[in-house]
Amino acid sequence: MTPADNPRDNQQDNQQVDGRANYAYTVEPGDRIADAVVVTNRSAAPLQLTVYGTDAFTTPGGHIDLLTADEPATGLGTWLSFKQRALDLEPGESAEVPFTLRVPADAAPGDHSGGVVTALTQRVGDSALTVDRRLALRMHVRVAGALAPGLSITGLVVTTDASSNPFGTVTSTVRYRLTNTGTARVVPTETVTVTGPGGAAGPGGTTTVSAELAEILPGSAVDRVVQVSGVRPLVRAEATVRVDGLVVGIGGGGVTSAHDAASGWAVPWALLGLVMLAVAAAVVIPLVRTRQGKRE
Repeated sequence: MTPADNPRDNQQDNQQVDGRANYAYTVEPGDRIADAVVVTNRSAAPLQLTVYGTDAFTTPGGHIDLLTADEPATGLGTWLSFKQRALDLEPGESAEVPFTLRVPADAAPGDHSGGVVTALTQRVGDSALTVDRRLALRMHVRVAGALAPGLSITGLVVTTDASSNPFGTVTSTVRYRLTNTGTARVVPTETVTVTGPGGAAGPGGTTTVSAELAEILPGSAVDRVVQVSGVRPLVRAEATVRVDGLVVGIGGGGVTSAHDAASGWAVPWALLGLVMLAVAAAVVIPLVRTRQGKRE
């Protein structure tokens, strides 16, 4: 399954050249683009395939996926129409399926993502269970107009492990949801800092981890779980999260950022136990000595 080498009718110069890996268009509201997909049966048996377009989204785990066939498209998938939706291909046979992208006159500026899908539905043995096998080509459309990139952080919490070593360090776990609230595709870079009492100069010090995350599509959210090791459990730990997002896609488009902070208990149970033992010893030992002295 590949994009056609030579689009039939393209009202925009979208750099559609031979060897395209996917579809990418820059459009104006109301534009129409005609293109095609080439489907090849590389198996040893005849195939009955369905071709359709649908919406893309970023999963909570951070992967880009497409709606299933039984989920109605509400975005880019509704802009696509195909000359034929059913294909019967013999082994080794190829077919070029024309399609048209019709951009609504009221299409919002920004990035719209979806995919062109070929689906093979097969029954499992003699059961009523069916398996839907899909191949897809991603499609990104940027509608002209002012981009409004945006990110938000919600649900930030920090929890800290206990340690059996009263003088050792532990791991804090930072959880939060990162949502692309804007109109542009964004690749975020995450910086998570855990600080003990007194800030960076305090006895708990500061531990920071950074990572570049996978692309997040507009309207999608990912759930982040970040492990920060080397934290000293000194009653409280504060987690600060900063995410800087780079706008990607056709022509780029700037940066955006979000940040938030939360604190949680980081009780040094082992150290407290050691202190309590020391206090108990300081109280009990003199009492024992006093009683022994009285007996003598």
